[in-house]
Amino acid sequence: MSLLGSLWGGELGGQLRDGIEISNVPLLEIGVAEGENPYLFSKISGAFLLDDERVVVCDGELVELRVYGRDGSFLHRVGGRGEGPGEFFQIDAVWPVSDGRIGVWDAGNLRISTFSAEGELVSAERVKIEMQAGRPRNLELFLGSFDDDDVILASVEAGRASSGVAADQWTLGRFSLDGDPQGLLGQLRGFRRMVGSPLPFTPIPSVAVLGDTVWAVDGYGPEIGHLDADGNLQPAIAVPTVDLETDEAWSLLREELQRRDAGLFLQLMDRLPPPDEIPQIGGLLVDNASQLWVKVYDPSVDALWIGDPLLPGAGGEWRVVGSGGEARGAVQMPDGVTPLAITEDRLVGIARGALDVERLVVHRIRPGGG
Repeated sequence: MSLLGSLWGGELGGQLRDGIEISNVPLLEIGVAEGENPYLFSKISGAFLLDDERVVVCDGELVELRVYGRDGSFLHRVGGRGEGPGEFFQIDAVWPVSDGRIGVWDAGNLRISTFSAEGELVSAERVKIEMQAGRPRNLELFLGSFDDDDVILASVEAGRASSGVAADQWTLGRFSLDGDPQGLLGQLRGFRRMVGSPLPFTPIPSVAVLGDTVWAVDGYGPEIGHLDADGNLQPAIAVPTVDLETDEAWSLLREELQRRDAGLFLQLMDRLPPPDEIPQIGGLLVDNASQLWVKVYDPSVDALWIGDPLLPGAGGEWRVVGSGGEARGAVQMPDGVTPLAITEDRLVGIARGALDVERLVVHRIRPGGG
């Protein structure tokens, strides 16, 4: 099935009449520039709400989880740096598991751990990395979880070419929480590189799981696809494209790098030819109402050289799409907010203050009023 961009009708240029709104003022903020240690963050790399609205936050730099009450009060820490059960070499992903548990993927220890919401270790299992007979792979990325708590882990093979552009290859496998392989899911093209170096406007793959279907964005086009039974990406839903010329996008990136005084990247820009095209989608998330959230690409925040390559850029325009391709609404993300997790009526994200201090924010989501 292929659903055309005309699903959005004449409303592409602005807010949909029945759009979705995110409150500009957060319901909850956690994090301070100065103060008590439990409220200081080094690098927020993941967060979500438990069913009772307690907040789980991962500080990737300190390699620990923190759990906060629904009022933002600190409750307890989970984990810490180490190699033993309940400890982490690194935290690459954190996500909700059934029965109110917390899942953690540690690629350095090749281990999936689960904890109770109170911080007690429930399981810690090393993953068997032989995803293909006779062909072991290193697993680097966590890309999502299924309804039965199986997870998607991916290996990355860097694109190499003596000249021209080569794309990475991401191989996706399905694993149980016990670390047992459940089969290959397919492959996606990853970052595009020139002489080994990722290009600033490389498309960055994003994956979302709805039920037992793996949806993904792979490539420059404005389509969301799903992996079929043979592991091939089948374009299925077309979303609005960004109306931006490549030379204008190149200029926007240069201006942002100059603002950040990113001298090394500016030097690289001088050596690279301007791109022939730019990506159309800057991020893909899924909420618990079986809706896909699709970010319209913004070169000033979504370019690879600007932020975390595995998180969407802050702010910007998003489209909300049903799994059948129906347009559910258009929404403006609050300025400076990077979304991490979405429920039917809450958005959990990262915000940065004037001193670039990170804090965790929770915003209300509600149907638009017109």
